[in-house]
Amino acid sequence: IQMYNFNNISGYLKFLLIGLIIFFIIKELWWFIVGIVIIAIFAYYAKLIYETIYKKQKLNNENYTPQMGEVYKVCPYCNTKVKLNAQACPICKHAIN
Repeated sequence: IQMYNFNNISGYLKFLLIGLIIFFIIKELWWFIVGIVIIAIFAYYAKLIYETIYKKQKLNNENYTPQMGEVYKVCPYCNTKVKLNAQACPICKHAIN
């Protein structure tokens, strides 16, 4: 069995073959391409939403203000009020004993 040598094909014919292959891929797999685009858009907005929620949660942890009569700890390094069950200060990240 002899394989065809593509080095003998002229430049225009190579361009035409590559164009037909690309056209076939786009025509037959358009749903795949659209799916990838939809997933990329979804991933972008999911990342934005996650970052927004994460930043808000982090800000809430850092700006802790105890309720009236609530027991809290004070960080010995930066004098920040910290929740009683906290293991580390949210501001300076030092361990609290």
